Amino acid sequence: MDSDPKKMHWSEIIAKKVIEGREAPYTVMSGITTSGPLHPGTLCEFLFADAIYKSLEKMAGEAKFVFVADITDAFDNVPGPFKEHIRELEPHLGKPLSDVPDPLGCHSSFADHFLSEATDAMEKFDVHPEIMRADEAYASGKYDEYAIQFSERKEEIKKIVQESSLRKTMPDEWHPIMPICEGCGKVATTRVTSYQNGEYEYVCDGETPYGAEGCSYKGKAKISDHKYKLLWRLDWPARQDFRKVSVEGGSVDHHTKGGSVSTLIAIHSKFFKKEPPVMYKFGFLKYHGKKYSKSKGIGHSVQELMDLLPIPVFEYALLRPDIQEDKELVLDEKTLLPLIADFEHASSLDQNADLARADRKKAISYFLTEGREWSVPLSELLVAYAIYKDWSKAGEFIGDARGARYISGYVEAWLERGWIPEKYVFDLAEGKKPPRPELVRAFAEGLEEGASAEELQAYVFSFAKEKDISPQELFQNTYTALIGKPRGPRLGKFLFAIGVPRVRKMLLKVSE
Repeated sequence: MDSDPKKMHWSEIIAKKVIEGREAPYTVMSGITTSGPLHPGTLCEFLFADAIYKSLEKMAGEAKFVFVADITDAFDNVPGPFKEHIRELEPHLGKPLSDVPDPLGCHSSFADHFLSEATDAMEKFDVHPEIMRADEAYASGKYDEYAIQFSERKEEIKKIVQESSLRKTMPDEWHPIMPICEGCGKVATTRVTSYQNGEYEYVCDGETPYGAEGCSYKGKAKISDHKYKLLWRLDWPARQDFRKVSVEGGSVDHHTKGGSVSTLIAIHSKFFKKEPPVMYKFGFLKYHGKKYSKSKGIGHSVQELMDLLPIPVFEYALLRPDIQEDKELVLDEKTLLPLIADFEHASSLDQNADLARADRKKAISYFLTEGREWSVPLSELLVAYAIYKDWSKAGEFIGDARGARYISGYVEAWLERGWIPEKYVFDLAEGKKPPRPELVRAFAEGLEEGASAEELQAYVFSFAKEKDISPQELFQNTYTALIGKPRGPRLGKFLFAIGVPRVRKMLLKVSE
């Protein structure tokens, strides 16, 4: 690994900070609330953490990656795909997500329905963390010690939360735990009215902005009954503590002054009297400068991105920029091929060589992906397909049948959307008489069978020089004769792909 911080990939910089400041074994944590369909931000949550996990493994030889499914959070919105089930789901607003039924009946709960989307995506990206379900952690008593400490030292933890979140006041009824109502099952509408020695009384009489209302039930419970949830700002540091987390990240909004990270750090240092985990910040995903937003229709969906971009390239696009940068993720005719060309360039780099700063970061970004699945440059594959109009023949010509099969579906989707440059979209049957047929005829007669692509490219320039014309004029005439357009792919490789005998025959015929 290059020890120059300026040449280190962001995942290496964070891993180095963890190794230098925390004790092994190292645990990377990340997580999501499974309250709706997968979105691109979810991918960042597990891909960034996985990159740090891999860098820790490489640099320290041991690490663990734990991904938290926050499925005890309150159900506060019926997502778009389930709007047709709104009448069925609305009565469950305010309950823990893990206690809300899956209206489609294909999973054990609403939370599990969307958790499966996330784990399926991880599988496709070859990310394999330990999944920690919040409901199971609560049910097994992992949080009980913290719930008791927070409740018995309520005024102390309340003051820490108030000061770290920059609040002027806190509600008189504020309490660290949110009971799950025995009467209606809701967690968002309850409040603790008294607490003593691990037992508490509560009432379910709250209202939420999203329409959940309490049932007025009054009950008693024990912490050891595990029918509660900690407030979010307390849940996060608690789970970090019992899982001995070394490093965890969050988007920019968590890291604002007075945000949840401020409270997390304060609780670790002031309440637990321990060093907090290394906390890293990552930027937003942007689409033409605007933050991705599913509700506002800004940006690509996860499915669209996975359908239109090979997963290793997708990973590379997210891992290549510095972690704190906002990442512009736009797929169209202007961005697609440059991104793939950069990915191909990165695949050729040796991360252990003495590389320039930018190239070394690209090399590590590539190393963190699943790797390239095709062996020749995409531009050559596009030319072969345009010539043969058959993926099997194109794969045979380039000597990579497997790579051609892998990329074929993506290319066809790009062609359908008009994202492939015109120079790669042609038909050899559409060649027409060029402006200077005598020039093309002379060029055709000088072509040598058995010449390599490089030799043919050299011949193009030597012929133009011999005839005292610009290479551009020869290009235009030759392309017109072959495909009926003044521009096309790199000429030497193009002629080689078609084959000299076939090229000569076509050029002589059209220039008669």
